[in-house]
Amino acid sequence: MIILKEQISQSVSIVVWQIEETEEFFFNSLILSSEDQENISKINLQQLRLQKLACRAALADLLGSRQIEITYSETGQPQLKGHSISFSHTKNCVAVALANAPVGIDIEELSPRISKLYPRFMSEEEMSDCDLNNLQDLYYYWCAKEAMYKWFSKKNLDFIADLRVCKKEDKGEVCKMYNLQLKSFNIEHHIISVCY
Repeated sequence: MIILKEQISQSVSIVVWQIEETEEFFFNSLILSSEDQENISKINLQQLRLQKLACRAALADLLGSRQIEITYSETGQPQLKGHSISFSHTKNCVAVALANAPVGIDIEELSPRISKLYPRFMSEEEMSDCDLNNLQDLYYYWCAKEAMYKWFSKKNLDFIADLRVCKKEDKGEVCKMYNLQLKSFNIEHHIISVCY
């Protein structure tokens, strides 16, 4: 079930889907390649199968087509011919971004566990611009950096040295070379971040 659908810019759209459906519902409502369908069916964890299927259903909604032809890059990024896409999932929600240029998306369920982890992904400057006792502030930085990591689509980025977030301006910087726009949403105990 779609709980958020936004056109962020002329070229970037997102959907957040809360999973309430069965695998049978998704398989019946989507037209997937035989390879994609087989790969999903082989996944042992039902929750992960449902997340993969919900990502495809959300993408189908954005495309206005039941037929989805997903492939994966060498770094594991989902690919769709003629578009840039990004997937993220957490428990029973998924987030999907569709764009005509590189895009990254992340969704996280708010949890106090982040209070112990922020020194691993935030710089001193970012910590000074943040209320370290506010879960939404901490997740803003974490989700933004996860989305930026997906946007860059290369491995071995250092979350402190290579990814910089300016919350006041909703901007991000990757490797001191790429300046990105960030957009964040809060919905039903989740935070979603998109970078483009």
